[in-house]
Amino acid sequence: MCTLIIGRDVVAPGTLALAANRDEDPRRPSDPPRVLLAAPRVVGGRDRVAGGSWLVVRDGRAVVAILNRGGVPAVSGVRSRGLLALDVAAAVGAADPAGADPPPLRPGGLSGAALARAWGEASSGCFAPFSLVFASLPSCWVLSLRRDAPPSVEEIPAGWHVLTHADLDDPDEPRTSWLRRGLADWRPADAAEAERGLIARLRHHAGEAGNRATPAVCIHEGGARTVSAAVVWLDPTGARYRHAEGPPCERPFDDYSHLLAGDRPAPETT
Repeated sequence: MCTLIIGRDVVAPGTLALAANRDEDPRRPSDPPRVLLAAPRVVGGRDRVAGGSWLVVRDGRAVVAILNRGGVPAVSGVRSRGLLALDVAAAVGAADPAGADPPPLRPGGLSGAALARAWGEASSGCFAPFSLVFASLPSCWVLSLRRDAPPSVEEIPAGWHVLTHADLDDPDEPRTSWLRRGLADWRPADAAEAERGLIARLRHHAGEAGNRATPAVCIHEGGARTVSAAVVWLDPTGARYRHAEGPPCERPFDDYSHLLAGDRPAPETT
């Protein structure tokens, strides 16, 4: 049950702040961020078991993150959802997905290519339920594959948003609801303040907010525990990518922005 916080155009128009905790079986091995694909340049952590990823940055201008949906038993014989994140991040062209009705959203450019790839694969029946987020400066959306239902997609508007194992901004999901209340009136002045505030939220443990019982964001009990965290900042001048290899309450957020270096494509305007 991972946590993803998205801040679109909150600090200033044309900015994007994302923060994520990865909750996983601590026995499942993974690698810290590295270059996963050279062209296009895709950077992120790597699941050593299946070879996929949970959060990747493409060409320093877009983020793809995938979260398992809750309440669904493990399914054998399906493709790793982490591989889908890589497929979507590497998408080129925006042709309609073969064998599937086109998605209701029709963004252009990289976002359109990513959505066509995600929609086609989500319609294939090869994956257990998930939520997949594509986030760039001109376009943000979330594709949901629920149990026994076709995929759906919705645009993510400006503002703060939270996604866990349920729907985007789900008011009935305790962690989502608590985070959303705290984010509602928060307007950080710059990227540095946004990073500090997001990291503090990723480090939150149950019951730390005064006398009120609050849900944990950094999880230390159960089968799925917080094993790493990331904060990504995008604006028209570039990208910043920080990662904590281990629980964010215990480990520092190291800067992996150098991995994003390369010939960054011109910003998209659509």
